[in-house]
Amino acid sequence: MGLFFSLSLFGQHRIAIFNVQTTAGSIAGLGQVSSQIVAHYASDDRFIVIDKANIQLIKDEQDRQKSEEFIDGYIVNQGKQEGFEYCYYPIYDKKEKLLSVKVYDIEKGTVISNQEVELGHTILGTPKNLQSAINKVIEKVNADCFEFRYEILRCTDKKMKSKAKNLLFAIGYNQRAKEKDTYEIYKLVVESVGGKEYERKEVIAMGEIDEIQDANFSILKVTKNGEAVMNALNANEQLYGALIR
Repeated sequence: MGLFFSLSLFGQHRIAIFNVQTTAGSIAGLGQVSSQIVAHYASDDRFIVIDKANIQLIKDEQDRQKSEEFIDGYIVNQGKQEGFEYCYYPIYDKKEKLLSVKVYDIEKGTVISNQEVELGHTILGTPKNLQSAINKVIEKVNADCFEFRYEILRCTDKKMKSKAKNLLFAIGYNQRAKEKDTYEIYKLVVESVGGKEYERKEVIAMGEIDEIQDANFSILKVTKNGEAVMNALNANEQLYGALIR
């Protein structure tokens, strides 16, 4: 079981990323999963990727790898020994064609996020659009674990009308953004249920990256429900974008 790792400096998160595991032997192309996750975080100044190490389980431990309880315990113990805050464990289920990433909070010793995405495949059986799928999973993990979200900052239309057409979006090359990527545009709303408050995502529109301006900013072209976007911005509501493909 291989391990990529990063250290925390000045409040940055210490994370470890294990090599992807599969339910049925090696699969061409999947070896890129962990390195692409590392590459994503390497360009984010909230994380610093500094090295790659290989960790081998002893033989009797390898025989028990199919035990979820054993894997959970191994990852938490490894994280404690190395001084990590969080460990990422990517898994590919060949039968269901699902790539999932489990995130462990080492101090609590529990799984705090388990995000998954379905992978498409070529006629040769290799995964396609892998980078987009990984970006989608990482975005979910970041929102789930660290409350990191990609903010929509303002409308950039020269003439403001009832419908927003172009938005300044806080995502760029550092976040592996690509032109033509499609995003849900959403806001967070709070619902009161049984005396408790719960936050949920309310999708109000759709958009597509039209231009990547630099390392951290892009122009998001609104492709659906521009009026709802303009109404939300005029009401000073914070909007976000979530990658869907």
